[in-house]
Order: sequence, then C-alpha cells, then structure tokens
Amino acid sequence: MSETKLDSMDAIVWEGKPFQMALKKQPIPHIMDPNDIVIRITTAAICGTDLHTYRGRFGSKNSPWIMGHEGIGTIVEVGDGVKSLNVGDRVTVPGVISCGYCDNCVRGYESYCLTFNPPTIVDCPGMGDDFGPNLGGTQAHYIRVPFADSACLRLPPTTEHDLDYVLITDIFATAWHALDCSGFQHGDTVTVFGAGPVGLLCAYSAFLRGATRVYSVDHVSSRLEKAASLGAIPVNFTEADPVETILKREPRGVRRCCDCVGFECVNAKLEPEENTVLNNCIKLTEPTGGIGLIGLYLPGQDPTPGVPLGSDKQGLFPVLIGLLWIKGLSIQGGVVELRRLQPLLQKLIESGKAKPSVIIDEVLYGLAEVPHAYERFASHKIVKPVIQFPV
Repeated sequence: MSETKLDSMDAIVWEGKPFQMALKKQPIPHIMDPNDIVIRITTAAICGTDLHTYRGRFGSKNSPWIMGHEGIGTIVEVGDGVKSLNVGDRVTVPGVISCGYCDNCVRGYESYCLTFNPPTIVDCPGMGDDFGPNLGGTQAHYIRVPFADSACLRLPPTTEHDLDYVLITDIFATAWHALDCSGFQHGDTVTVFGAGPVGLLCAYSAFLRGATRVYSVDHVSSRLEKAASLGAIPVNFTEADPVETILKREPRGVRRCCDCVGFECVNAKLEPEENTVLNNCIKLTEPTGGIGLIGLYLPGQDPTPGVPLGSDKQGLFPVLIGLLWIKGLSIQGGVVELRRLQPLLQKLIESGKAKPSVIIDEVLYGLAEVPHAYERFASHKIVKPVIQFPV
C-alpha cells in the first residue's frame, strides 16, 4: 500500500512521566506474520484504563509505548494467511488479541488466549510489551493486528454508527460484561458504582436488559447528571453513605451490584481506599445476589520506568468475606470477552435499539489535542473523549 510506505506516523506515547502524554513520531507498523493485518485508524478513543497509565499506576515495566486500545479503521495491508478479510474492509481493532483456536478460545475465554504470547495472561494493544510484544496502540494512524481473522469484527462500509462502533471495542462490551458477571436477570434492581464511561454504559445496559431500578454512585456532579438523564437514580457518596441511602429505598438491598471503578477508588473524603467499593457492594447486595467486578484490580507492582508510581501493596486489602459468605453472594470479574459480545452489541446498534455514543461529549479531530484531553478527562471535565482521524 502506498500510504504505508511512509517511514513514520504521529502517535500518542507514554514515556513514563506521570500526568504527561507525548505526541511523537513512531515507525509505521507492517505485516510481521501471515495472519496479520495493518489497519489505518479512523476513529479511536481514550479509555479510563489509559488514565491509570497517565497517573503512573498501570502498564508495562518499561516505557515508551503507543497508547490506546479502542479503535476502528480500514485495512490497508493483509498477510498471506488471512482468509476472511481484505484490503479496504472496515473492522474493529481488537482490545484483546485472540487466536480463536487454543483451549481457552475454544472454551469461550478468548480474552485469555494462550497462543499469541504464552507468558502473558492477556494481550492488549496500548499497554506496552508486558501485555503482548509489538502490538502498538490505537492512538496512532496505523496499527498491526495479529490473528486478524479471529480478533477483528467486520463493520459495514457506511460510517453513520462509527461513534457507537468504537465503543464496542471495549467499554460498551465491558459494561455489558459487568452485568453478566453479576448474574443479572430481567427485572433486577442494580447499583452501579462509578459513573465514568463504563459505569454510565453499565447503567444504560441495565435498562436495555430490563432492570426495574438502577442506582448510580459517584461524586462528580456532571457524571451523576448524565446518569440521571439515562434514567438512573444518582447517589453522591460524599454527601451521604451510599449503602445507607440506597437501603432506605431497597430494604433488602439490590439484587446486583457492579464495581465499575477499580483499584483507584476513593472514600467519602476523596482519599484513596482500594477496598471501599468492593466492600460497599458486599454490604448492599441482597442475600443470594451477585457482584460484577470489572473495575481494574491488579497485583502489586514495584515502581518501574513504565509504572513509576506502582506499589507492592496494590491489590492487597481486607474484604468483608464473612458477610459475602453468609449472604450467599456470587462474585465474578476479569477482562471482558470482547469477541463473544461484539456481534450482539453491533446488532443492537444497527437495529436502533442501542446508541452507546450518548455518553460521548467530546470529539477530537486528529492527535494534536489528545495530550490536553488526557488532563481534562482525568480531572472529570469531560466524560468520554473520542478521536476522529482525517480520511
């Protein structure tokens, strides 16, 4: 392809400096394996997971790396082994790499593929080589995708739903997965902790799936207003204890709780307290109910050049296990199974039943403003920033 014969491209790069992202020239990727494709990115996004890196708390041991794992685009190069995709096809960029044929993939756990890089638990673009070597990121003009036949979802040629499609590459699917992990059933009551992009789409998905009442717990006024506009009952945890507040309305508790916050959660004084959301879920979920744990929780990690503010105490905290046991609660979490959920979510979008882009409040055109958008996203000035690239 003539357009990929250029030597370099612009990309957003993490260089290991907390609260800074850099716009840098990077080599354009090319086919490395017969099962690869190269995609020219047309729409990408900044994810809450990216903010963990921006704050110096998450990623690979060594920097730099290209950021971003949410994106869609057009195929510009195809390896000789690719059977179902062609140059010019529009596809999703996989947020997690999967071969489609290993034991885990066959069992339906494609996000825990055993083939691409066996030493890693999951292989994701935009997180550095410890999450799969040479995967690049979507906050760039081009990206290489291994195992493209299995990992990519083909999109229609029209672009009318692109702001929706980019969200099925992670957060819409992750929000849906949170409900699955909680054991959600039609008619359930739900509390969603966190009204960031995933939390908002979790509340939105709960209504799509037939929830009777949904509570949204956060402390950012603009996010709670957005949650209310989706039909959720907003609860500001800095103004009143969220468990007590909701129990006044739901004396037995809610049937399902979803943790859409993760390890960087804070208490009512806005101080870091890693166990506060999980323990609130245990207190609030009614006996025999379920908890979906899809906020990011990680093993402890000493500070490194790629994770300069890492901590060996991360992921180690007291949990109300006795209360969880006596109430007979179920709890499930982990990385979303993207390829299982994406066809369903695509159909909901194309049928007009779902419009996840309702949460997007800023579209950036090109990469120049992305470093500043990270700062505004991290400080809650915007809910969900998306990047569109010139064609």
